[in-house]
Amino acid sequence: MIEGVKVAQNTVIQIVGKAISIILGMITLGIMTRYLGQEGYGQYITILVFLQFFGIIMDLGLYLTLVREMSANPQQESKIFNNIYTLRIITSLLILSLAPIVVLFMPYPQIVKLGVIITTLTYFFNSLVQILTSLFQRRLAMGKVMTSEIIGRLAHLATIIVIISLSGGLLMILLGNIINTLVYFIALYFFARRFIKINFSFDFSLWLNVLKKTWPIAVGIFFNLIYFKADTLILSFLKPAGDVGIYGAPYKFLEILTTLPHMFLGLILPLMATAWTSKKTKEFKELFQICFDLFVIIGIPMIAGGLIIGTPLITFFAGNEFLSSGPVLKILIIATVLIFFGTLFNYIIIAIDKQKRLLKYFIATSILSVIGYLVFIPPYSYFGAAWVTVAGEAFIALMSFFLGYRLTKIGLSLKIFYKILPATLVMASLLYLLRNFQVVAVTLVSIAFYIVLLIGFRAIKTDFLKQIFKRTDKQENQMINN
Repeated sequence: MIEGVKVAQNTVIQIVGKAISIILGMITLGIMTRYLGQEGYGQYITILVFLQFFGIIMDLGLYLTLVREMSANPQQESKIFNNIYTLRIITSLLILSLAPIVVLFMPYPQIVKLGVIITTLTYFFNSLVQILTSLFQRRLAMGKVMTSEIIGRLAHLATIIVIISLSGGLLMILLGNIINTLVYFIALYFFARRFIKINFSFDFSLWLNVLKKTWPIAVGIFFNLIYFKADTLILSFLKPAGDVGIYGAPYKFLEILTTLPHMFLGLILPLMATAWTSKKTKEFKELFQICFDLFVIIGIPMIAGGLIIGTPLITFFAGNEFLSSGPVLKILIIATVLIFFGTLFNYIIIAIDKQKRLLKYFIATSILSVIGYLVFIPPYSYFGAAWVTVAGEAFIALMSFFLGYRLTKIGLSLKIFYKILPATLVMASLLYLLRNFQVVAVTLVSIAFYIVLLIGFRAIKTDFLKQIFKRTDKQENQMINN
């Protein structure tokens, strides 16, 4: 029997581990932006965004499907994992091999085209990391994932420092990304072998069954990427590399922060799926409400804080050359919070195995977003891209919520909003008064003050996290016993 404390340990481990990883990532980002400048960093972002389209196509929705299938069929864990792992390797090699060919026909400078060819390996190793991670989520052993991620981040940071000390250019900087994902994969593979014997498996009937279930997720993720990344890609076609760099620096903040809901919900997804299939509607609703409340508690002050200290925050990490990125960060922080809630509603629909219903909304959002980018980027550059991104995220979050409500008939209480508003206003006032002091220290003080205010205003109870572990304990035990 797995006790609730194990769920608690994994949650805390992920929070601490992700915090360390984010700090290392931001240090690396600061070093690179200062070294490459707006134009060089803009080329760097263009390379990564171009490859992300192939990376998402390569995903095929296998990660989320694997988590759900192993949770629903724990007795076949080894068979399911090894077959999907093999399928991932084959599809990754096939799809990524197209990237160096396609980029030759793009209107990019030679250095960007060479960068795409070099960086292809980064996405191959990253695709394998994602599949291995599902195994650790299933076994509530995310500490190993966090350890591997931190090792990879340290290797990346060390590589970047060495390359810059040797006056290496953009192409050499890209080697750091390969080192990062390669080391991450090796460490994770080593840990995974303690849990399961990893080998190649070719059960084609299982492959076909998995692909039938995963294609709606794959299509949804692809269209999600179009409205999530088409802004940077279109910006790289229509505007100078410097504009891409100004937009790319705060966008990196968005990308880092949006890993948090996936991290947390990845742990909760198997429990939600088990609760739904076991017809434990009350427990499913309790998990849903607690996740929603948690995102509200995090998201609302994030917007308030971003609007106040967005500019000093981006210049602290990226350098004064990226002063123009401050107003962009203030806009994108709104999109970030919308992504938090959109991710939650999407995971709810995946947990009840109704992901096909999301496709029309992803397609509609993608089409409208691309039209918006084409209309607003030419006259407004990165500001147009940022506001269209906000509109797209708002639309998909609302559509996902309404779809989830129709399918589950489960509503959400909004009481948490009224409880946290006073705490947020007081925190924002303090942040405004201290805005001219050292930004990291002010941010940490404000976060600590906000937590105290939440408890003082009774917005949360001191045993808030215990509520999560209490609710998840029954589902987790049921999942393991099955």
